[in-house]
Amino acid sequence: MPFIWVRLSSTVSIAVAMLLMAGTVRADLYSAHVAYENHDYKKAFEEFKELAELGQPQAQYTLAVLYVRGEGVPTSLTYGHAWAALAGENGETKGTALAAELAPQLTPNSLRLSSDLQAQYSQANLDKQLLPHFLKGRDYQDRDPARLSKPFVPSYPTEAQAKGVQGEVFVEFIVAPDGHPRMPRILYALPNGYFESTVRESILRTVYLPARINGEPISSATSMFYYFKVESVSIRDYGNLEQRVLKTKLKAEAGDPSAQMLYGMMIAGLPQLKQSHDQALPWFLKAAQAGAPYAQYQIGTGLLQGRGCQCDSTKGEIWLEKAAQADQPDAQVSLAEYLLRDNPTRESVAGALVWLERAAKQGNSSAKLQLAAMLAASPSADIRDPARALSLVDSLEREYKMDPSLWEIRAAANASSGDFRSALKAENQALIEATDLGWNVSHLVLRQSLYASQQPWTGNLLEF
Repeated sequence: MPFIWVRLSSTVSIAVAMLLMAGTVRADLYSAHVAYENHDYKKAFEEFKELAELGQPQAQYTLAVLYVRGEGVPTSLTYGHAWAALAGENGETKGTALAAELAPQLTPNSLRLSSDLQAQYSQANLDKQLLPHFLKGRDYQDRDPARLSKPFVPSYPTEAQAKGVQGEVFVEFIVAPDGHPRMPRILYALPNGYFESTVRESILRTVYLPARINGEPISSATSMFYYFKVESVSIRDYGNLEQRVLKTKLKAEAGDPSAQMLYGMMIAGLPQLKQSHDQALPWFLKAAQAGAPYAQYQIGTGLLQGRGCQCDSTKGEIWLEKAAQADQPDAQVSLAEYLLRDNPTRESVAGALVWLERAAKQGNSSAKLQLAAMLAASPSADIRDPARALSLVDSLEREYKMDPSLWEIRAAANASSGDFRSALKAENQALIEATDLGWNVSHLVLRQSLYASQQPWTGNLLEF
């Protein structure tokens, strides 16, 4: 299996908690509780209300208490009763008790108003408008998922080994119809800067049986979770991993959003757990309802791709938008990719550029690569900016030097600026790297022939 195991320390849970809160502009349970403890009741009310409307039971109960006490909002026993009842329906027993305590104090008209609010945010209504419908024991409803065929176990990074650094990485990527991964996107790395390039190489050199619809191979998303440790692998490490997974699961079941998110990653990225993606999504959903932008990104992409749940682009856009507005860069990149699908309108392309620019400003490598591809080869002349595309590629070369896509972008940018000699040189390097990885190189050969005849190429360089 393509994993190097690591013994985890308490720093892992701290890092996941940081991931939970990273880039948060909108509400999450942690910031809402901090606001309340600081007596900033107006902010606490706004944040708990946002989470309550997503169906988060603890937020619903706390919102009820704020209404009853008149903290951050005018006192309303009616709204307090409604949110307490909703919290109770979602498993918060204190909500059931509070609703029962408040009910005798309400008039029949107030009870009707409470009932109307409960209906608006009932589980049935949230299921209809917002929440994913999970599949049962399947990664996808419409396809056979990609399956690992030939894993590539990388060497331990020299610098990390010399310093005794251990860590973990969660990565998502596309398995192309030829069975070879493309576009590895590092979503979580602890610590930063040691293992990302190694993981990218491992993913690019791994081979899959591609996903299929009616027997035809297609592109499909998948993910992997890597543990790195300095010591040699032993059979006991499997037990250590099993123990770590169990402890994370127990914390997740106790309601810890950071543990819920980490447990979702483990289910999604550790094949030896033998669980399908539909079993990871409920844990991501709990963290998403607690306000974690990264988990909201996972729910959004799951809905857009139909991965682990029924495909629903309307719901998917809602969740991705929430995460993207909170400046979660992976959500911003995914929104851009969604806007660029099929035959995008001019407005969609403009929107994609906005999201990619926002993510690139945060230093997100995937955003920089996507943006560079657009600037190098967009069919729209007013979007192409080969000089900037080359500048972005220069900043990524250390990370992506063995990825043919980087050289393809460099080639297209050079051709766009009329430097066909440099374009051919870069395209030849792309062909060398792609051949080494076993990719289908027909599109690369076509572009090579165009550059040889001094013609530029336009289109989506990252479409597989």
